[in-house]
Amino acid sequence: PGNKEVEPLKYAKVATAASVSRQKVEGCIQGTMSLLSYCLGKGQNIALVLKDVGVLLIEGRRVTMKYFSNFLESMSGMKNLEIAGFKVPQLLDMVVSQAVPVASLTFFGRVILFPEFELEFVPRPPPR
Repeated sequence: PGNKEVEPLKYAKVATAASVSRQKVEGCIQGTMSLLSYCLGKGQNIALVLKDVGVLLIEGRRVTMKYFSNFLESMSGMKNLEIAGFKVPQLLDMVVSQAVPVASLTFFGRVILFPEFELEFVPRPPPR
């Protein structure tokens, strides 16, 4: 709600932080956004892996965020994380280990991983 202005990404600042050229940053970001847009347009399932933070899953019209447990622990502390999980058990559905295959987090077991741009598939057992 309300009018919020979108601030343009500062490519030079990102380039400095990543120790690469501005052109490389701009090309990588534009290439990623273009491929992401293409995959969404084709209705493909996507997992955007945010290094050391978690995974943004997009499956059809369903968008979910799964956070890596060590990220949440570093943000709130282990004790607070345990208390929150005890008080609101649904929060535990949002926590995942970095060792878990990303495709296993999806309904379909098939996902395109960003930024690696690779297909990950986890076979599902046949329905009973």
